[in-house]
Amino acid sequence: MEIVRFAEYRQYEQVRVEASNAIMGLLAGAQMAAHMLQLTEGSDRLLPEIFPQIPHIGRFSLKPEAALRILAAGDTHLGAMAVAYALAIHEDYLKTCLTLLQRDGKKLKKPADNLKLYEQHGEIEQATGQSFNAASLEQLHVLRVMRNCTIHSGGRADQSLVNRLATWPPDAESGWVKLAGRSPRALDLRDPVTFGSSEALMALAVTKVLAREATGFLAPALPRDLWADLLVEDLVTDAPNALRAPDAIRRAKGLARCHYGPLKLTEGEISAAVARHSQRS
Repeated sequence: MEIVRFAEYRQYEQVRVEASNAIMGLLAGAQMAAHMLQLTEGSDRLLPEIFPQIPHIGRFSLKPEAALRILAAGDTHLGAMAVAYALAIHEDYLKTCLTLLQRDGKKLKKPADNLKLYEQHGEIEQATGQSFNAASLEQLHVLRVMRNCTIHSGGRADQSLVNRLATWPPDAESGWVKLAGRSPRALDLRDPVTFGSSEALMALAVTKVLAREATGFLAPALPRDLWADLLVEDLVTDAPNALRAPDAIRRAKGLARCHYGPLKLTEGEISAAVARHSQRS
């Protein structure tokens, strides 16, 4: 699938990588801290006494044994936060894709800003005539409903999650197990919904796949003059005076080769977009 790396997609990639690094860092950091606390086993001193140089340690004023228990179980809490974070980043990027489709005049059932995660993929499919990978999409929706259980159902499985898992396609479950090492299919009504590093990895992986697919759908769905306009807008965002320079077309062509290559925009298309932007400015 050809990917046009327009400005918002590049920004999304950067945010996703930063989030992934932060999530993995926090998960690893909790385990590192737990390992280090084993060296203080048996101490009756509080953590602020042992590690006074650590910022905010006063808010974690426990003995090492109690702190160790909390940190050892940190995957559960960090996993829940990480899944919600990854889904929020994904939802925001899909909103960008939908906004571009709406800008082209594609009909959506409601404004792009008002579409929720459970609606967004279907609206993109409807507007582009393309289809997301069914297994990846189903995995995302299971993660989404699990997240909702944490937020709205006290961390316990509700009927929507049970119903979703009951009709879970085999390839969606097998892909989940291959990456996460376990399956949520056995969850029953009111069972605790638990997260961990496995679910965090699943969320990061599946949102990457689906965001890339959504970006690939845009290339043939949006007209070339709109892509040329986006190229020029991309150029002036980084260099507001770029179009006043005598080499404006050359610079725009260079950006097109670097990030918009699959489109093979012509010099004529780029020049026309520069002229349109100049008239609007």
